[in-house]
Amino acid sequence: MKAIIMAGGEGSRLRPLTCDLPKPMVPVMNIPIMEHIINLLKKHGIFEIGVTLMYLPQKIKDYFGDGSGFGVKLYYFTEDTPLGTAGSVKNAEAFLDETFIVISGDSLTDMDITKAVNFHVSKHSKATLVLTTVDVPLEYGVVITDKDGSITGFLEKPSWGEVFSDTVNTGTYILEPEVLDYLEKGKKVDFSQDLFPLLLSKKQPLFGYIMQDYWCDIGDLQAYLQAHYDVLEGKIELDIKAKEIKEGVWVGTGTVIEPKAKINSPCVLGSNCHIANDAVIDSLCVIGDNNIIESGSSLKRSVLWNGNYIGHGSEIRGAILCDRTSLKHYVHIFENAVVGDNSTINERVVIKPNIKIWPQKSIDPLAIVDRNIIWGSKHSKSIFGEHGISGIINVDITPEFATRLGAAYGSTFKKGSKVVVSSTTSNSARMFKHAFISGILSVGVEVFNLSSLLTPLARHAINFLSVKGGIHIKLSDDNPNNLKVDFMDSKGASISRAAERKIENSFSREDFKRCSGDEISRLNNVTDFKNYYVRSILHEVDIDSIKDNCPKICILSPSDFVISIVVPMLTDLGCKVASFSSTDISNVDVIVEEVKNNGAEFAAFIDSNGETLVLIDKEGNLVKDDLFLSLTSLITFKSSPNSKVVVPITAPSVIETMAKSFKGRVVRTKTSPQAVMEQMLNHNLFKNRENMDQFLLNFDAIAGLVKIIEHLCVKKTTLTESLKEIPDFYISKKKIFCPWEVKGRVMRTLITEKSDHKVELLDGVKFIFEDGWALVLPDADMPLCRVYSEGVTPDVAETFSNKYLDKIGSIINSKKEQ
Repeated sequence: MKAIIMAGGEGSRLRPLTCDLPKPMVPVMNIPIMEHIINLLKKHGIFEIGVTLMYLPQKIKDYFGDGSGFGVKLYYFTEDTPLGTAGSVKNAEAFLDETFIVISGDSLTDMDITKAVNFHVSKHSKATLVLTTVDVPLEYGVVITDKDGSITGFLEKPSWGEVFSDTVNTGTYILEPEVLDYLEKGKKVDFSQDLFPLLLSKKQPLFGYIMQDYWCDIGDLQAYLQAHYDVLEGKIELDIKAKEIKEGVWVGTGTVIEPKAKINSPCVLGSNCHIANDAVIDSLCVIGDNNIIESGSSLKRSVLWNGNYIGHGSEIRGAILCDRTSLKHYVHIFENAVVGDNSTINERVVIKPNIKIWPQKSIDPLAIVDRNIIWGSKHSKSIFGEHGISGIINVDITPEFATRLGAAYGSTFKKGSKVVVSSTTSNSARMFKHAFISGILSVGVEVFNLSSLLTPLARHAINFLSVKGGIHIKLSDDNPNNLKVDFMDSKGASISRAAERKIENSFSREDFKRCSGDEISRLNNVTDFKNYYVRSILHEVDIDSIKDNCPKICILSPSDFVISIVVPMLTDLGCKVASFSSTDISNVDVIVEEVKNNGAEFAAFIDSNGETLVLIDKEGNLVKDDLFLSLTSLITFKSSPNSKVVVPITAPSVIETMAKSFKGRVVRTKTSPQAVMEQMLNHNLFKNRENMDQFLLNFDAIAGLVKIIEHLCVKKTTLTESLKEIPDFYISKKKIFCPWEVKGRVMRTLITEKSDHKVELLDGVKFIFEDGWALVLPDADMPLCRVYSEGVTPDVAETFSNKYLDKIGSIINSKKEQ
């Protein structure tokens, strides 16, 4: 016996599942629906199968091929124009030379085909319709039969007043070849509306076989979810390509479930997944292959296809995620929502029930999605953020992405130019370093591979080697799965916005100046560069003053590599050093106790990338952020009177107060680190010793620490005494959600409203008052506005912040009302 699988449907009611996939290829239990149908046919001895195709036919052909990999022979019949259900089978007439079964490629069933065929034969039927009973037949074709099963009438999608039976057409038919003689080839004809009524009028033997087995017409998204629940609850027997590791829990090969992850039955996990500690996979979940579920995430009654990333603390409730979606941290998706292929849902997004997001969309952080997203995306974000490029490893940043970006970066230089590439010591950072190097070499640029370094060492190497620029790859301190990429110019400073745009344009257009094989430059491996770095620092400090004072310092860092540089260097300078591996400085009392126990002057915390320096003195003063910036400004003024200090617009006004005392000058910049660096360069940073020291104090935690120790020893003072020289200041920092499309309106309204106060527009809009200031600054990476304020008292600073938070909120609400 032969079979025909009708597989030409578009599945428009299943969108967005079927935007890039024909309906028979939609997976149920991680297997395409059509594969379940083939398995059913094989079970009943049917191995020669014709397949009618129309919508995205190549997807089906590529997956199933000639059928040999599935134990059957497949023959394809493709329609150029829609022929209807019967017309498509007529198109395969040459293949159908015996009794055959027609079955829908988009319904799920475990029907006993053998029983149905025996019924057909026993009735000498020309056409047997396989029927089932349903409680509400309004959305189906109702078939009316008499006691022996012979069909007496049809009614397509009746109203309740027309319901004379609860038996409906399942779209499965057992037919004799001669019924096709009633059809004209190439003409659009339907089985239920045209052929069967015609056969009935011609008095041909037409029967209905009422099956008692499971059948589900996967016609909409709710039915799609319900089909999965039915399988998990044992209502239908299907093949599951996974091993049952405990009752009701099936897991594929290569999947890692961490010890503290919670898996509740019944559920299915595909192959090569990673379920992190404290993740919860609740009952009635089906998860495909290559999915990553981060800690604190929770899934209930949901279906995930392949290659998805679920960030920390996200919740998915009764939803469907198609292939390769990326959910960042703390995303919430509710019942019957669908996220299409290759979509990115950013941090803290809420997707309301029944919302559909079409493929390749990006949803802004903090957005509440309460309407379908079909066209475009809510915000097209630059690949560069406020601090270079960052993203989740193998989700946002893949080796392919890195190679392409490396080629884009290299294309901004002339062939034969030289750059450095470095990374931290982690395996993932090293892997991406090699991907970047491959891309750069492919466009004829020479590379110095600096092996494993810290960001400040990479900056130093650029100057030392006199190259055109460099890339440094590192991990985020707060998330080891997050990669950060710093791009640096020929001075070792972060590249300008103009340079970022140049790289981004090359990346997006793939406008790479590929070189020929003989033009590929060599790769220069530079080892142990940290020795050059240490010698250059020691060359620039007053070693004798430090050795004369023999200061005692506690060093804290999460990085053994940082400690391996700092401790020997300080020891060579005559310091007495106690070092501790620490990722946390929140418990200041414990650190102060260590300082006192070791008889130290202060403790210094250096982050794993060697960029951030935090000091803690004996009295428990935590010197970071604005206080650290004030301290480094004081050191610069005292070391070099009449000097210039470069600080961002958000820095406290006491820096100007100190500048007056030392006849210095303050240069204000935009808030980004690259803006501060750029201004330092504009003020001859690298030709001026005090500005070079200022650069190190702010962007090199290791060299900056040495400079602070040197200053304290030369001036014969202590950290605590230096802090007392800084006038008190009170800064408030707040933020408010502000949609991207409203940011411009907010800024325009604030700038144009009448005010007696002085306004500055260097970066955002800054309002100057007699007793302080307030700055409103749209965030570059998030749909937020940030409000910074300073006042003569904490209450004044808070008042300024709250005033502008209220103003921004009113502007946003007025936009909503329109």
